Amino acid sequence: MTLIEDVLWRHGYALTEEAFVEHLDALLSEPRLDVAFIDLSTTDAAFLAEYSGVAPASDADLERLDAHSAARAAAEAARTLNRRSVAGLMGVDPSRVSHQVAAGRLYSYPGSNGRPIFPDWQFTTPASQPQENDVARAVTTIPHLAAVIAAFPAGSHPIAVRTFMTTPSPDLSLQGTALSPRDWLVGGGNPTDVEGLAATLGEQV
Repeated sequence: MTLIEDVLWRHGYALTEEAFVEHLDALLSEPRLDVAFIDLSTTDAAFLAEYSGVAPASDADLERLDAHSAARAAAEAARTLNRRSVAGLMGVDPSRVSHQVAAGRLYSYPGSNGRPIFPDWQFTTPASQPQENDVARAVTTIPHLAAVIAAFPAGSHPIAVRTFMTTPSPDLSLQGTALSPRDWLVGGGNPTDVEGLAATLGEQV
């Protein structure tokens, strides 16, 4: 049988199975898993079927929904970092990472053990930074990250946030090509445009 860690490493995620399970547990424990872009769980779908007058889904449909929701949570868990990893990438002390979280300059959510987990979409490597002697370039956060974090509605689920930040939007178009909020900011786009969209995240159900 193929182990989870083998699959993660084969697809480029340098994450131990223990860390992956911890992050996945934190995501599935979030109280608002069904908000914005998240499929309903079996329990939620059954509740709606009973009280909304909508015909109930088949067992196969419910199983597919559960599998899809779990897959999204698993994909998010595989793309997250702990505080020590973030500190190593950014070339700073772990305490500095904590300070940036407290100041609203890094996006994180609590893991199952209470320690913060950091999605990777918020990090980038400056293209203009020189690379000498094959030393890895220091990683930074995407431009205007703090303002975008502040615009997210309270309680926004991490998977909904990733979907928003990495999905091309027709409202963020450059020469006829729709960009994701992340690419828009990295490319020097007006952060106000992203902030306005971020503030409506909870309305995009």
